[in-house]
Amino acid sequence: MSSTPVSAKSGWPVFVAVYLLTVGILNVLWGIAAIAGKDNFVEDGLVWSTLQTWGWVVLVVGAVQLLGSGLVVARRAGGAIIAGFLAFLGLLVNFLSIGAYPVWAVILMAIDALILWAVTVHSDEFV
Repeated sequence: MSSTPVSAKSGWPVFVAVYLLTVGILNVLWGIAAIAGKDNFVEDGLVWSTLQTWGWVVLVVGAVQLLGSGLVVARRAGGAIIAGFLAFLGLLVNFLSIGAYPVWAVILMAIDALILWAVTVHSDEFV
């Protein structure tokens, strides 16, 4: 048996990675749905541009959020910074597109806010 002490790791990076993965998947689904069909969205409620443009923007943000969750799981030094930036970017994108699908946008904004909170309050536990 090995007598090497095992350091206790915090669960906050796992929390952030799982939530960033969740919001990334939801944003990818939102983007695909917005690009594929406009039946479920209110295009007149958008702040600017068309629903197709917002679909591509949200799709790209979601894909980058999926990659960012991998960096957080790997406990890379920049993972927490990238996760915080992506959560802020997700908040901004969902706030600006809230008119197209309000309930979905509010749910994603709440998840992004939780990620941002966890990254800023527990930043020392990510490395």
